Amino acid sequence: MNRVSIYILASFLLQGCISERIASGALDSSIDFETHNNIIIVEAYVNEKWAKFVVDTGASISLLDFNQSKKYRFNYSIDPETRLTGFGGRSKLMRTSDVSFQFKEVTNYHPNFFASDLSGLNRILSQHNQKILGILGSDFLKRNGAIIDYSANKIDIAHL
Repeated sequence: MNRVSIYILASFLLQGCISERIASGALDSSIDFETHNNIIIVEAYVNEKWAKFVVDTGASISLLDFNQSKKYRFNYSIDPETRLTGFGGRSKLMRTSDVSFQFKEVTNYHPNFFASDLSGLNRILSQHNQKILGILGSDFLKRNGAIIDYSANKIDIAHL
């Protein structure tokens, strides 16, 4: 069996599992989102404070803005071995601790946040009267079985 066949087979199996979970009501939560210039923004609690996040399916990791660590009461430390590479270039990446994350009533998401300077992104978003605390990347979406429904402006979370 070649790689393409395996990929197609895996896609059908995964799609069947997701459809079965939707039909059985196994999804834990449905999160509403809004879009600004096609950027998905969701709201959540971080350490019991309301915050906004960009949902970025192209980001491999989830980030918090270390400039807001005091307001949201989380800690971070420099990881000298890890660097963040993106369209803005390379920067140091920090590990976070003391972060609780909650959508609505479900709290056990255990996001694996890193921290970086997101002030550039917030400058851009401020033109649309938005300020975010972080980015939910594909690591968070995959770990929590997220399904984005663009037509309904909802993200269904299976919370695996």
